[in-house]
Amino acid sequence: MSKTKLTSSYFHHASSFQLTYQTLSHSFDEMARKYADHECFIFRGEQKRYTYKTFKAEVDNIAAALLELGYEKHDRFAVWLPNTSENVTISYAASKLGLIKVNINPAYIERELEYCINKVGCKGILLSPLVKSIDSLSIFRRLVPELGQQLSGLNELSAKAVPTLKHVILTGEQTTSVPGTYSYVDLLKLGAQLSHDKLRERQASVDPDSAIAIFYTSGTTGRPKAATLTNFGVLNLVRAQWDLLSPYYQRVCVPIPMFHIFAEISGVLNVAVGKCQVIFPAVLPDTVATMRAIHEEKCTALIGAPIIFRDILMHPDRQKYDLSSLAYGGTGATTLEFDFLRQIEREFPITRMVQGYGLTENASLLTSGMWAGDDDPQRRLGSLGRCMQGMEIKIVDRQGQIVPIGQQGEVWARGYSIMRGYYGDSEKTAETLTPSGWLRTGDVANMDEDGYLYFIGRQKEIIIRGGVNIYPVEIENTIIEHPSVMQAQVFSIPDRRYGEEVCAWIILKTNVLQCRAEDIQDFLKNKLAFFKIPKHIRIVDRFITTPTGKVQKFKMSEIMTNELKQTTSKL
Repeated sequence: MSKTKLTSSYFHHASSFQLTYQTLSHSFDEMARKYADHECFIFRGEQKRYTYKTFKAEVDNIAAALLELGYEKHDRFAVWLPNTSENVTISYAASKLGLIKVNINPAYIERELEYCINKVGCKGILLSPLVKSIDSLSIFRRLVPELGQQLSGLNELSAKAVPTLKHVILTGEQTTSVPGTYSYVDLLKLGAQLSHDKLRERQASVDPDSAIAIFYTSGTTGRPKAATLTNFGVLNLVRAQWDLLSPYYQRVCVPIPMFHIFAEISGVLNVAVGKCQVIFPAVLPDTVATMRAIHEEKCTALIGAPIIFRDILMHPDRQKYDLSSLAYGGTGATTLEFDFLRQIEREFPITRMVQGYGLTENASLLTSGMWAGDDDPQRRLGSLGRCMQGMEIKIVDRQGQIVPIGQQGEVWARGYSIMRGYYGDSEKTAETLTPSGWLRTGDVANMDEDGYLYFIGRQKEIIIRGGVNIYPVEIENTIIEHPSVMQAQVFSIPDRRYGEEVCAWIILKTNVLQCRAEDIQDFLKNKLAFFKIPKHIRIVDRFITTPTGKVQKFKMSEIMTNELKQTTSKL
């Protein structure tokens, strides 16, 4: 707690925490030498378990193979996978080679995948032929019909839709029969046969300030932006997190999708900074698998979006599993009620439940309620917490001036974890990062006299469904491609399970006699990932607007929320 009370809404978290000027891979190698035989990763969905030694061997072998394929520093490498061991391996291999790992949601379909690859010019992509019910290889073939038709001897893809993409690598054992692709398993074998001298030289030449990862994030344009994070920023944020949470992070359960920055920072990268186990319960979200993992692995921490905790609380088989090993629960992505967090502590039980706050643009973790401690549960559970060590945060008015304590304004943040910028988008970068390095979050909050943040709302129109960001304008632009639609407005309503659910109001063209909500949903199935398709659709004659014609989505949301409550109460 600050000894001196704040009078204006600026807080710098000074501490004894020291930054280190290293790459992520150098830090990981140090841990691997120190704890070679300690089991660090457990992938229960694949029945794979790694020690630091065996995991380092896989990282080194795949990195050596990619180096042999001709990957240069700063090349972008796409990973279109669920929660698999190969996904994690590339996070570390990218740092060794100086590549930029591009994280893509495995639920994306052709047009979304095409956008993500082309936005940053990916040279390679790693995917699984099949992800449960999703036929990823068929989706990819529709995007790249040239697969298997490359010129003899070149062994590189030449595709009209994704011209920068040269290598397609498939996970799994049965991949050699797909022409025009590489097998991840075969590349591992190749890497094991190669000398690693060139790999060591490459790793030594990688600048800690170089980019390591791209995570796609929100934008008012309706197209996700490619937030680019550095080795230095990511590594030091994970170190700061470990400095705060190491007593609870001995065995961390990570059911969050890996394409989300939350999973990377609070899960995947922990083994690079401390002796711990990171447990992935399943390849895709699975409540029973998560409970079973906590029970059987005696997990000490569970991290995830609120939906993960809600689904466990509501599951009829919860009592069959012993969750009492949990000492820490970390959640974020949307604000939660104090009583709900208390309920989790009481019923799981979890010793300490905490809200965190952050954006992809600051590598996910900006503030944590853990700074309050158990002697101050109102702050620990009721606030977003204080910023991480060495970071700065302030609340400003529309002119960028710091506001007095308690007054609401936009949250700005500055420090080592802030992104380099949006890849290939200097205009949007300039809108988001000030010349002096402040990140404009677009979120509204206030600060108390000890530097704790209290969330008010979002300036940006982002829908956060089950912890996943959804961009209304993208959905609106897709809906109006329907031949019967003239205008569309997409917004959210509260949802007990997902936090928020997607809704749409649609105005039809004047000559259209009939178009049902189901027709719109069917139309969107081949154009958007399932979670973006509005659950609730209303066909209307007009939108609710201000006198000047500005659409008031919050009023539309209130109407839909009240109507659904009334409908539910009658059932």
